[in-house]
Amino acid sequence: MLTYTKTPDSNVAEIVVDGKITDEEMNAMMTAMKADLDKGGKIKLLEDIRAFEGMEPAAFFKDPRFGFSMMKSVSHVALVTDAPWLKALAETFNFVSPTQIKVFERARIDEARTWLAAAV
Repeated sequence: MLTYTKTPDSNVAEIVVDGKITDEEMNAMMTAMKADLDKGGKIKLLEDIRAFEGMEPAAFFKDPRFGFSMMKSVSHVALVTDAPWLKALAETFNFVSPTQIKVFERARIDEARTWLAAAV
């Protein structure tokens, strides 16, 4: 499952991953996020990775340009996960990303939301 939510009057969006990501879910997430990014301004993103069981091949091979263009419009990412490999990947990517990325354990999701709310 992959979901994307954003309250219209907020600059914080949340992505939840819980299981396997389908192509349909990826398309819906990309469409919704692109609509928010097209409104201008930067957003902050909370990525709640509850469980990651892979992706359908079609979802995996989505246009990589979306990811790069999206990162230009995201100022902060709070990655919430207990998966050691995702933590290591995020911490490595943080060195080359224009986006500030901070990793939180799943038990600290409220702290992640507080960090995003206070980030400037």
